[in-house]
Order: sequence, then structure tokens, then C-alpha cells
Amino acid sequence: MRGATHSHLLFLTLAAAPAAAQAPVVKGSIRGLVYDSLVASAPLAGATVELLELGRVATADQRGAFRFDSLPGGRYTLSYSHSSLSAAGFTPPDQTFELAAGLDIVVTLATPSANTIYRRLCPATREQGTGVLLGTVTDAGSGRPIVAGEIRGEWNETSITKAGIVRRPRIVRAGPDSTGRYRLCGVPTDVPVLLRVLVAGINGPPLELRMENRPLMVRRLTAVTDTAAHGARLTGRVTANGRGLPEAQVLVLGTDRVARAEADGSFAISDLPVGTHTVEARAIGYSRRRVLIELAATSPGDVVFDLARVPVELPELKVAGRAIGQNGFEERRRLNNGGHFITGEDLARRGTIRVEDAFKGLPGVKVIPAGLNDYYILSTRGGSGFGTDCQFTVFVDDVRIPLDPENGLGIPVAPQDVRGIEIHQGPGSAPIQYQASGQNCGVVLIWTKRGRRR
Repeated sequence: MRGATHSHLLFLTLAAAPAAAQAPVVKGSIRGLVYDSLVASAPLAGATVELLELGRVATADQRGAFRFDSLPGGRYTLSYSHSSLSAAGFTPPDQTFELAAGLDIVVTLATPSANTIYRRLCPATREQGTGVLLGTVTDAGSGRPIVAGEIRGEWNETSITKAGIVRRPRIVRAGPDSTGRYRLCGVPTDVPVLLRVLVAGINGPPLELRMENRPLMVRRLTAVTDTAAHGARLTGRVTANGRGLPEAQVLVLGTDRVARAEADGSFAISDLPVGTHTVEARAIGYSRRRVLIELAATSPGDVVFDLARVPVELPELKVAGRAIGQNGFEERRRLNNGGHFITGEDLARRGTIRVEDAFKGLPGVKVIPAGLNDYYILSTRGGSGFGTDCQFTVFVDDVRIPLDPENGLGIPVAPQDVRGIEIHQGPGSAPIQYQASGQNCGVVLIWTKRGRRR
């Protein structure tokens, strides 16, 4: 009897086995995209995505795509991370999804809105057109975090009133924490910002930062705690449409170091201070460019500038009157019928570092710092009313130099290249071909040794 029972149970087990095999677990998948709308404003390639319940990990490809296959139905939690987000001190929240048996679902893992992030990072209400700048500041020599000091952001807020254009200086400041992290809130996203690092009583070089309409940006900064920390070298090339741009100027802002590009556009500057610097390339007839670069004593910094040609504004001609003789600058200087004249020899004798410095101290002329390492060159004798300052129109070898409303004027000429400068504060003394209609402020004409002799 005991044997019969055993046989009966064995029969039931064998009979049930085929039925169980006919009902496999149906599995599905979760695939999706990781997108960063804060730091990169693009798919987040290389992001690490984790399926928490199963401990499975996937890496997003160049399109930001990821996939988990062979998943039974149920509730799943996805977590993701990326080095750019970690650098910003931001950890994205986990997201939970329901997967029905056998289905393939598509999800998007995206960073929260700019206002949500701003509220987490900054105590004040976010003003329109502003964002937050995050990063770390380290010692350029040792690489250790700087935990005492100040990071400042400065810019001009421009508004138009009945009295004219009014520029009001604005500033935000913050100090690094115990790990060297800093956070600047309320930084404008649509205009350049002058950034400076103050540490150990040393005011660092001017750094131009552009948020490029992003609500959040991460920027690592290095600063010097020793003014003798030099020995860095900068090399690179200045091009236009990929071709070398000879005679272009390259400046390391905040220093007196200037280089002139060779025939192939290459340049080199040695014995520079280490740390974060703004480097500018400029050339007559081309828009200037600025970049931030890290300079170290151990390896040279390298940068390539590709400048875009700007439309040349030719002076408006008048048919009335008689032009002054064919010798141009020298003839006008000899006749002395008005205007102020400076020769290249005058600049060399004064030891002028920047051409803009030649205008300082001249009667009826104001030179006001503007933007990052630039100036407004103003006449106090022009304009539409008594006591009104206005901006000269500046020409270099017949090419009009455009004025940046926010950053003033940058003259792309080295003092040693200047043959002569003439300042005409009224329309009467200027050469007739430079007397544009409606221009009462006057003109500045700069003649270089490379230009056509006049």
C-alpha cells in the first residue's frame, strides 16, 4: 500500500511537469535616453544608469541611449549619474516606472527644470536671465583646494532711459567651502561676466566668462598663492577659415605679454604666470575671440583661434570741400590745422604698452575702463549738447573698428606697429573722407607701418 501511494505521487509530479514548462515567465525591457538640460544642454553620453532592484548597470552611448533587457513585469527604480553633474554637486533624483509583463517601455531621464535647481542651490528668487555658476578653485602650484578667499563676478547692467544709455555696475561674490567648491548665484546668462579670484591677498587676473544662456555652468578655476609662480608657456595658432592669419595679436589679459602671429599664424609666449587666464586674439578686419585656459609650469598651454571676418565699414564720402594733400598724416601734422598728432616715436619714447594708453591725459579726451581689459575713448567736446561725452569713431588703416556696447573698444594694433595717430574732436579738422553724416563726436585715425603710407 505504501508503494502504491509513492507511485501515485510520482505519476502526479511527472504529469504536472509538462504543464509548468508550457507557462514560461514573459519578460520585457526598459530603454530610454539620458538628457541634461542644465550643464550640457544635450544627451548625456557616458552617463551611468542603475536598475536598483536588480543591481544592473548600463552606460549611455554617444546618443545618451541605454537599455535593460529580459525584465519580468514589476516596479523598477532607475538612478543615473555623470561626472559633469557630480562636479556641479548635483545628484539627480531616482525615478520609478511600472513595467507590465512582456512589454518594452521607453523612458526619459532628464534633469529637473532650471528653477528647481536654482531653488535648491540659491536662497534668493531667481531673476529672469540669470543662473548659477558652480565649480572648484585650487592652488595652481600644489593642486590642493583653496578654502579661504573670494570669487567675484562683475558686469554692467545696461538700460535705456530718457537721459540716454545708463550702465549700472553689478557684482556677486562668494567664498569657497572646506572642499574648495564655490557657488555664484544671480550671474547673468546673456552678457559676459568679469570673474576674479582673490586669495591670500592676491587679486587674480581678469577672466571673461559667458554663460551662453545656460541656467547652470560648471567652471574649475586655479589661482596662485605666490606671485613668483611663473614659468608657464602658451603656444597656438590664429587662423581665418582654417588658414594662418599673420600679424594677428595674442594677449594674455591681466599681463603685459603680447605676441604677434607668424606667417603661418603660429605664436608662442613664455614666462607666464600659472593659473587660469583669459587669452585674446585680435586682428584688423576680424572679430576678436577670447578663451579661458589653464596654464601650468609643467606643460605648455595650447589654443587655436579661428577668427571671423567682419564687414568693413568704409568712410562715407562727401563731394564738397578739398582734401588735404597726398601725404596724409605727415602733411596734416605739418600744417597743424586742427587735431592732435602722435607719432610712433612718441609711443616708443613713452614706453606705451597698449595703444589705448596713448589717449590718456590728452585735453578733451577721457579714457574709461570698460568690460574686460578694454576702454571707452570719449570726447568731451563733441556730442549734441554742452558737457556731453561721446565716443570717437576709430579707423585703423581705413578700416573702421567696431565698438562693443558692453566691452568698449579693443584696438588690434601693438604700439610698435604704429606709425602715427591723429585725434580730430570736431568735424572740421578731420580728413573729409572720414566725416560721416551726423557724426559730431570726431574721429581717431591710426596709421600702421604695415598699412599703405599716406
